Amino acid sequence: MDLADGWGTGEPDNDTLVRAGVSSLADRLAHHAAALGRPVIDDSRWVASALAESGFFSNAGIVIRPPADWSWAAIALAALAPTGIPKLLISPFATPDLRGDGLQLIGHPPFMVRPVGGAPPAPVAGLEIREVNEPDDLLQFERTLIEGYPVPGMDSADVPILFPSTFLGGASHLYLGLVDGQPVATAATHVAAGVNHVEFVATRAEFRGRGVGAALTWAATVADPALPAVLIASDSGRAVYEALGYLAVMRWTIWLAV
Repeated sequence: MDLADGWGTGEPDNDTLVRAGVSSLADRLAHHAAALGRPVIDDSRWVASALAESGFFSNAGIVIRPPADWSWAAIALAALAPTGIPKLLISPFATPDLRGDGLQLIGHPPFMVRPVGGAPPAPVAGLEIREVNEPDDLLQFERTLIEGYPVPGMDSADVPILFPSTFLGGASHLYLGLVDGQPVATAATHVAAGVNHVEFVATRAEFRGRGVGAALTWAATVADPALPAVLIASDSGRAVYEALGYLAVMRWTIWLAV
């Protein structure tokens, strides 16, 4: 019996929710690169883009199918951006120890999925959530993301860096949370490969613990309410996502080159 492994080029991008997560992230990287007028690497091994000269998460690639070997990884990652600029290799597959190739292990974040349906979290008093459609909101989104996450190596006074107006529209959706008119939180969704891929969840430190982050995550989770949602979590944020109905299904691996 010849059974597909689910990662072949002729198999659907949403063969499994894991593959949908990989494909949707790859699609967002390609869209993001196009919005910034930057090239995207898309070959049989990974999809990657170098989006900016600063920021820990600005330059990254996702491995799109199980490699026969990993000898290419450090070379390809080093070529993504100049020396001194952080570059991330994200893999849904187990990797060998790449520290001997000069890479640093960031960790193994949980990959989480959420089925369609369910009730939203309780409303947060004074919180307004709006989808970003205007340049002013776009600037506030980027500043809030940089300061709320926070994003190392990026100056929130010097924006836009990652989110030009050309990012808006199409498959990507950005959400800004405001309390009494003050921007306090962000979340985003890229709708591709049959899923809502949730990213860029951040809340300013003084507004954490109030349900603000959960409310923004929910807005991103149901960008297309007919589709399931996926995200790559941190261990510290995992409980928030579980309370929204997300389930951790596996751990991915992230490597860093500088």
